[in-house]
Amino acid sequence: MASNATSPAETIRRPPVAEIFQRSVSAHLPLEAFARLQMATVLVAGLGGGSNIAELLARKGVGGFVLADPDVYEFHNVRQRGSLASTWGRSKAEVLRERLLDVNPHARVRAVPEGVTLANARELVRASDYVVDMLDFHALREKVALYRAAREAQKTVFTAPSVVNGAVLYVFAPESPSFEAFFGYDPTLPPGVVALRFLKRLIPRFPAEAPEPVYQAAARGERTIPLDAVGVDQAAVLCVAAVENAILGRKERLLTVPRGLQVDLSDPAFLARTLDFSADFEERR
Repeated sequence: MASNATSPAETIRRPPVAEIFQRSVSAHLPLEAFARLQMATVLVAGLGGGSNIAELLARKGVGGFVLADPDVYEFHNVRQRGSLASTWGRSKAEVLRERLLDVNPHARVRAVPEGVTLANARELVRASDYVVDMLDFHALREKVALYRAAREAQKTVFTAPSVVNGAVLYVFAPESPSFEAFFGYDPTLPPGVVALRFLKRLIPRFPAEAPEPVYQAAARGERTIPLDAVGVDQAAVLCVAAVENAILGRKERLLTVPRGLQVDLSDPAFLARTLDFSADFEERR
């Protein structure tokens, strides 16, 4: 359900939106392009790393948001936007709503504190132009429902998990291989097996600081996923740049599944590389 609570930003003077973003508009964005950002609405499903993505989208000038997460902020969420000692114990969706309105009081922000569910996935996708999937491993059923709803509605899904000091980006366009096909999702298999299949395609290269067995243990539920603030922010940069390209119609700049992108700015020997799984899908034809 949408929140009607009033944030501090809603009670103060609101300068025109063009003045708030005048450096972007005057520097590199034509007014028509900025208007497209302002009119767009993005569903951010999962406000762990998704909170960093949502805030950067707001600071880029995207005007509409649907923020879905059932969790509250806890002290170990230190890498996430909105996580402060003063917000621990509060709904992530509600806190992020207030925070985005503090960034841009003109923004249209709907909080969904129940998160993405099997029952509401279609409605949330319909309410948005683009979808950002940052749902956790344990929400694989909800992930599948989200991707199916987006494919049905012909909408693009972006996902950008962090990998310690780096990140991976995958963009599922309506014409891309489906989520199930790309990740080999099979609901008849045990959850642990499904998670390991998902992980193998999700992260092609593991960092030296957290090798593959660490992530495998996390996928099996034996430990938490390793996270670092640098990686979470890199994921946000990758994802927001891709969402902006999609909104502005820069299709030539988008790498869509079965291709992707992995970066790690902490590793000079790696930095960035394009991922290409096209051969896997050519063999299936």
